[in-house]
Amino acid sequence: MPFIKKSFITEKLLPNVPIEKVIGQYVTLKKSGANYTCCCPFHHEKTPSFSVTPAKQMFYCFGCKEHGNVIDFIMKLKNLSFPEAVEEIAQNAGLTVEYDTTNTRSKEEVDLQKEYYDLMDRCATLYTQVLNSPEGAPGLEYFSKNRGLTRDTILKCRLGFAPKNPHFLQERLCQDPKTEQKLIDLGMLVRNDYGVHSMYRNRVMIPIFDRRGRIISFGGRTMGDDKPKYMNTKETPIYRKRNELFGLYEVLKANNNRPPRIVVVEGYMDVISVRQAGCTYAVASLGTATTPEQIKEMFRYTDKVVCCYDGDSAGRHAAWHALETVTPILQDGKEIRFAFLPPEHDPDSLVREQGLGAFVKFLDEAMSYPEFLIVHKSQSYDLKDPNSLSNFISDTIKLIKAIPLVSLQSVALKLLSKPSGISENQLYDMLKQTHVEQPRAYVAQEKKEQEQIAKNEVSRDFFKTPMRKLMAFIIQQPTVVSNVQREFALDEFVALCKRLGVKGADELEGLLKIIAKTPDITPAKFIEQTRQTAYEKIVRLLISAPLNLTFESGGEIREIPYVDRIEYFADILSEVITKPLKDRAKILSVEMSQGKMDALSEYTQIQKEILSKDLKS
Repeated sequence: MPFIKKSFITEKLLPNVPIEKVIGQYVTLKKSGANYTCCCPFHHEKTPSFSVTPAKQMFYCFGCKEHGNVIDFIMKLKNLSFPEAVEEIAQNAGLTVEYDTTNTRSKEEVDLQKEYYDLMDRCATLYTQVLNSPEGAPGLEYFSKNRGLTRDTILKCRLGFAPKNPHFLQERLCQDPKTEQKLIDLGMLVRNDYGVHSMYRNRVMIPIFDRRGRIISFGGRTMGDDKPKYMNTKETPIYRKRNELFGLYEVLKANNNRPPRIVVVEGYMDVISVRQAGCTYAVASLGTATTPEQIKEMFRYTDKVVCCYDGDSAGRHAAWHALETVTPILQDGKEIRFAFLPPEHDPDSLVREQGLGAFVKFLDEAMSYPEFLIVHKSQSYDLKDPNSLSNFISDTIKLIKAIPLVSLQSVALKLLSKPSGISENQLYDMLKQTHVEQPRAYVAQEKKEQEQIAKNEVSRDFFKTPMRKLMAFIIQQPTVVSNVQREFALDEFVALCKRLGVKGADELEGLLKIIAKTPDITPAKFIEQTRQTAYEKIVRLLISAPLNLTFESGGEIREIPYVDRIEYFADILSEVITKPLKDRAKILSVEMSQGKMDALSEYTQIQKEILSKDLKS
């Protein structure tokens, strides 16, 4: 990945992007004194425990312990890499990301990435131009007459038409062999025994956007009987189909990143048609069954997902696959439902013939997860036959056992009692005696959660020593430390710690050096200055450690006055050094009693240090 200049982040991005404004785009923040609170977007809760502190440009959840600056928030919320999160924040703030161009490889990667996106955008523009030319008349007729799309929808979706000419893209875009190869890498051109030619010919073209609004792929649909009916771009350096959802960018844009629900339909045209009718929350998977990555992606933005399929056997099979996929990753507060349209309709035809209201009615009446599980399984057995009924009960209980939420298990058992003819209590006893191997995805998630708990436990242990307390203060109150660094002679303090062998003296020195070289240092900047360095773990563990620097006044939590924070800092310094000084004095006393009078000078100096405890002079 390209290297982003650290100075851009600390001097331009963080100072100009208020964390409360960014987080406020995704959750409803409530003012609480100098801070803001809300329910955590990273775990389900009823009582708000998520706090945003503008003064520090930090967030912290007292429930799940997630914390960090605005970049960490976007990375966690949207599952982005560090560079992706920085680029998205910068783009939304109108800032141009600055890259380390002294690194040749980095510059080449940045340029190549930009050229990939630029080429895909130029392809879309060319296809749109063809659609609006005489050559594209068949495509325009397909969109407008066959599919009932308005001119405005066609323009907004950037729909296009790929002509029959197999060398169309080469003739328009390839001035050199390098560009041709890039278009091959992007799946827009293919090379075979007959040479290089366009991947898409005589097809209507539907661009696919990533969540940042960049074109990463295309879906090409034939207008005749050619096979395949839909042709999708292969996976490329900028496109991984199992991670992407068609229409998600438009859903997030229309709903300020917080749609009331997301409905998954089967095709591109279904999404476009229902969106034109006024449904702003429809997406489609990209030529594949719904993947765990896609479900997780939807649940990052909404608590409710509805899988809407045709009512035929293929549609119900797709819905069952979605149920199996979502089972290991079900969470409290997240809901998935299943809607089935009449066999003669898909979302596109239903909306065009009966209007959006008819479509929404099916969504509102969608079956819950437990309902669909029981109904679907019961249809696979002859419940009048004792052996078949027994198999139905046994197989269904195994599925219920795999559900990670006890609340859903209880609902499923209640629903199972009717077709099985067995009481809930008996079914519950059978459930307790049933053992099933958890799906790998669930085991991995459980392991991750345990590791997170262990990490938080380490954080508490890590904070027990005076040195850790001192480091926590330095990380959380870097402005105070920066202002008194010279007055408190902190360089001499570090030297003394090293001389006395105080554990953590080297890390302390490193943190103080970061403060010394970083102008206007803040906790948020501290995170960036130490990201992917030896100090990152210390900063992450201590940046939210409790320091008792606040008090309640008028129902609001406020930070203690600046002067009191300086005094607090001096007390920690004294706490760090006093015990090592006394321990050293004892050692020197023993040495003097043994006749080693060369220890007298150091012993006298240490006694002065102990008696004074005035580390500010």
